This record gives sequence, C-alpha cells and structure tokens, in this order.
Amino acid sequence: MAKKVRMGFIGVGAMGYSHLQVFHQQCKKQAVAVALCASNRERIRRAQEISPDMELFKKESDLIESDLDAVVISSPNFTHVPLALNCLKAGKHVFLEKPVGITAKECAQLLKATQKSDRVLMIGHELRYSAYFTKIKKLINQGAVGTPLMTWCKEFRGPFQPKSREWIQDRRKSGGCLVDKNCHHFDLMNWWMASRPKRVSAFGSNAVNRVISGPNQVHDHASASWEYANGAKGTLHLSLFAHKPPKETLEMGVVGEEGILQTDLDNLNLLHWKKGKRKEEPRIIPVKATRGVGWGGHLGFAEIHPAFIKAVQAGKSPLTSVENTIDGTLLAIAAEESIRTKKTVTIK
Repeated sequence: MAKKVRMGFIGVGAMGYSHLQVFHQQCKKQAVAVALCASNRERIRRAQEISPDMELFKKESDLIESDLDAVVISSPNFTHVPLALNCLKAGKHVFLEKPVGITAKECAQLLKATQKSDRVLMIGHELRYSAYFTKIKKLINQGAVGTPLMTWCKEFRGPFQPKSREWIQDRRKSGGCLVDKNCHHFDLMNWWMASRPKRVSAFGSNAVNRVISGPNQVHDHASASWEYANGAKGTLHLSLFAHKPPKETLEMGVVGEEGILQTDLDNLNLLHWKKGKRKEEPRIIPVKATRGVGWGGHLGFAEIHPAFIKAVQAGKSPLTSVENTIDGTLLAIAAEESIRTKKTVTIK
C-alpha cells in the first residue's frame, strides 16, 4: 500500500477549508494534513478541529520547505503563481486553486515551470471531474450534436461572498470577475469544443455591487463572445446581482448541425434535441453525479481530490494540468482586456 501523501495547506478560507475537509477526512486512507499557513485566527481554530496535529507556519516559504509531499494553495489569486513556482522549485506536488494566473505572463511562467518539472500540478477545475460534465464530453464525442459549432453559458446568481480584505473585488488582485469565476466555464466549453479560443469581444461593468472605491472594482455583469481556431463560436452571459446567495442558476450547452445538448443542473439531467425527430420535446438523460461539500456544492468536488492523490502516487499528469486548462484562463484574461480597451482581443 502506498504511503500517505503528507499535505500542507496555504489558506483556509471557504475553499481552503473545504479542501482540508475532503483531503484529511474523506481521503484519510491516502492523505494526511500535516501543515497549515494562514493568518485568520478563527479560521485556523476551525481548521485545527479537522486536523489538530497540523504544524502551524507564519510564512508560506517555511511551510513549502518543510517535510511535505504536496501543497494545497487556496490563497488570493494574485499569490497563486509565485507560491506555485516556489513549491515546484522545492520539489513539492501542487493542488492549485483556479485560475492558472491573473495575467497572460503568469500563465506562461507556470506552464513553462510545469513542463520542466516532474512534480504534479493540478488546477482546481473540479467541474471536469464530475460525471455530469464528463457525460456531455462523451456524448459530443459520440456524435450527439454532430460537429459542435456553438457553445454557451448563462450564469445568473448572487454577488461574491466576502473575502479577506475584499481582494476578490479588486481586479488587480483577482484578475477580474471573468477570470476568478468564469475560468471554470470557459475551461469546460473549450474542453467540449476541442479547439483553442482565438479571439474574443466582451462587454461589462459594475452597476449594483459596488464594494471598493476607485476604478478597479470588478464587474458585476458581463457578456463575452469568442471564436475558436476551428471556426466554432462561444458566448457567456453573467450577472452577479440576479439572485440572493446562495441561489445560483447555471445553464450551459452545445449546438451542432445535428442537435443540441443543454444542462438541467437542478435535476441533474441533460436535455438532448436531435435533428429530424418529430417530437419537439428533448430526450431527458439522467446522470448520476455527486455534489461536493462547501460553497455551492459544486459538482466534481468529491472526485477531484482522490484524482490528485492518484496522480501524485502514479506520477502522472492530471486531467486539469496547466497545459490542459490554460486556455480557459487566457480566454478570461483576454475578455477582461476587451472590456477595458473596447476592442476585440486576439488570444496568443
């Protein structure tokens, strides 16, 4: 039996705490939480209730250099790449919360570092690990819609939850709302379409959820349209003032010349319209999928953690490596640039 993966955690806010729970409790036969670096005393206390024997570190660098196999990074977005690079340099495996980075330069730096390293670095795009979203990928590959020509995402939800020092509200620290949260959806759509996004035009502003003063407040609503290298098209519509938390409504889908696949997430069904069928009603495809712990109960959250441990123990590149997911983050970064410059942006 493989030895347990010794894990350290940087950040135990909402996501970091949920990662700690799953790795230390639900994956306890394969992993153990042995170290923590955080600044909020109440969050540290709550984390210690999960794993009382964790060693506490005041400096991230000291934790990274300690006796660990892997580090879980759930700190603010602007710290992701510097910390991940230090972890790889120290020979540690890395579970890195999304996004890949908050600038194209950061993304390129991390990609280059992972290509040179024999350590596993997994990006926390848990949705790819869910049976629900994987089913869409399989159906597309099986020809359910023919050639996929369009994909879309509509997310109408409530505002961001409060973060330490409101970093998420400052685009210089979070990368912007499309980078922080919709990199998930861009990543899924890129995966389904099996092509790289080429250029994007986006619009957005802050109309309701003003939290910080000045020009760097993130948008609270936006729309984006982009084109893939193979000629397919994508669209995204976002509102962060449509509902009160924790209500979230997410609709995604793919259109091809032979049909349509659309999500019904409330019921964990897929809706499939096939061209040429006489009935207008879609075929309903139920999917057995597990909702995760923590904010939103995100699909794939229960599966991504054992997948990380398996990748570490087998020494294999994960499904959500930097190479596999970088385009979702680059598309989000380019969309934010398009909003600022009022121009169509080519993604390099």
